[in-house]
Amino acid sequence: MEKILFASDLDNTLIHSHKRRRADDICVELYDGNEQSFISPRALDLLKEISRRVLFVPITTRSIAQYRRIFWTEDFFPRYAVVANGAYIFEDERRENFLRGVVGAYVEELESLREKFSSDERFDICRIVDESFLFLRCGDEFDANENFFDTRLTVGHTGKKIYLFPPELNKGNALKLLTKKFPAEKIFAAGDSEIDRPMLELADVAFAPRSLRGKNFVTCSDAPDFAEDFLRRILQTLG
Repeated sequence: MEKILFASDLDNTLIHSHKRRRADDICVELYDGNEQSFISPRALDLLKEISRRVLFVPITTRSIAQYRRIFWTEDFFPRYAVVANGAYIFEDERRENFLRGVVGAYVEELESLREKFSSDERFDICRIVDESFLFLRCGDEFDANENFFDTRLTVGHTGKKIYLFPPELNKGNALKLLTKKFPAEKIFAAGDSEIDRPMLELADVAFAPRSLRGKNFVTCSDAPDFAEDFLRRILQTLG
């Protein structure tokens, strides 16, 4: 049987927030006692079937704590997950360093930028996530580019959330390392943002919503229908 790896982003790819919740969606995350993230019943069924046939590994920018909040369902929980944009990997409940070693050369720069922007009123959150990258949240969207931050770090943003990553700490390098750990003859990947692009571009088949274009990307519906769309296509490909 062909060895296949399926790597996927989580938020707005497989799961979606309460803002996009539909009546029959299944809650998979609580935050401060409130229902936070959801997956559709159909998407969950498709994901379970795919996971029985290939190796499914989430690759997410979520912090360790944020990933641990996801409880999926009683009969389904991925054995492996890569978190903090590739810095760590979970096997069951055991966490190990993954790309964490690439952060060392940028520790001082991360801390310097944290100090600089902690007092900037444009940002209501400024913190270093899991000793790996800097996360900022601004009150209003603005052009968050490298020139604004004057940094060697890679700047990524989705809406009001801004991420400054050590250049080697990206989902593409995480996927490369994952395939060394689990050699695969074919790779499926799914993601919804520019942060996912390095991972998507390495896959044999990459699924993205209409809002994210790329060479050889398979264009699917936008969230929350995105998950059902690309999971159905993967299952059809598996035959």
